[in-house]
Amino acid sequence: MTMRLPGVLILIAFISLSIVGCSEKPQVATPSLPEVYVSKPLKKEVTQFLEFTGTTAALEFVEVRARVEGWLQSIHFESGARVKKGDLLFVIDPRPFQAQVDQAQAALKGKEADLQLKQANLKRAQQLLASASISQLQYDIQNADESVALAQVGIAKADLEKAKLDLAYTQLTAPIDGRVSRNMVDIGNLVGAKDKTLLTEIVNDSSVYVYFDVSERDILMLIRKFPNIEREAESDRNRAPAYLQLADETGYPHEGRIDFVDPRVDPSTGTLRVRAIFANDKGLLVSGLFGRIRVPIEKKDAVLVPETAVGIGQGGRYVLLVNKDNVVELRPVKTGQLEGTLRVIQEGLTKDDWVVVNAIQRARPGLKVAPKESSISAPSQETGKAAPSSGK
Repeated sequence: MTMRLPGVLILIAFISLSIVGCSEKPQVATPSLPEVYVSKPLKKEVTQFLEFTGTTAALEFVEVRARVEGWLQSIHFESGARVKKGDLLFVIDPRPFQAQVDQAQAALKGKEADLQLKQANLKRAQQLLASASISQLQYDIQNADESVALAQVGIAKADLEKAKLDLAYTQLTAPIDGRVSRNMVDIGNLVGAKDKTLLTEIVNDSSVYVYFDVSERDILMLIRKFPNIEREAESDRNRAPAYLQLADETGYPHEGRIDFVDPRVDPSTGTLRVRAIFANDKGLLVSGLFGRIRVPIEKKDAVLVPETAVGIGQGGRYVLLVNKDNVVELRPVKTGQLEGTLRVIQEGLTKDDWVVVNAIQRARPGLKVAPKESSISAPSQETGKAAPSSGK
């Protein structure tokens, strides 16, 4: 019995500790409120823009085609090179056409000699008629022969001019300044046999056009802002400015001017075709590119919030606010253009609202939070001017 006493004591001690442990109440930790950063919207003067999608087109574009039939004799340019107006590009074998010129010159001399003879006969017929040596009918015949000979000389001169023109067409020169494409036909091929064979193309891209379509509402806004937009301006200063953004650019670095507005609205689309012109000193603007066009309209005061603070739901765009009870609210908004990293809010916000601008993932509508005041930095003028806009 004495040897079992230590085991009994251990069992009693274990039961006592279990009773004491069960009698202690567990302590429940109170969860802390999630922290979010809030700020009042930034009030700032911004420039209102109209934005469009357009396509670039060369200032001038020419297809160089064979105008006479013959064998291509030589090529006088390098593919992709810059050419000047009048530079020789192709030569078609001129020998058949030179022979036609020589033949036409000889025919002209023969007709001129025949005319001289007919004129001499008419002069003698006039003298004979005066002395009644020939009848009036004989005189009329001589007079008609002289007229026919004169017409034949005119025909011969026209044939000579056509032969010279065909001979000139054997030398194809650049009709404009620009960059020439590759030669579409190699030396030794017959060109101009069935159709006017395309030999090459020339693109003048010293400046480029950008064509874009404008809705009725936007064109009325443009006309009110720029009354002379539909007429030719006296100088570039009087033309409406436009800014271009290419697909891989984050801003609108290309500045140009609107230089043409179609005189009528397309009734099938309800849009008006507008054209802007941009300088292309660096050769970056290539015909056929898509781009975004911005046309400044007016400056006005606006409220802005960070683009990251704007969410998109089934009902449209929204921002999260913190009310006076520190409860998160969802507020639908109408957004405008992007100014750097800030989005213009056109409707739905006031300058006194507290907007959740950071730690947005911790905020849920109806959830109470611990707000911490922050501030919104104004974008620079350059960023605001060049930033792309996605709109509402």
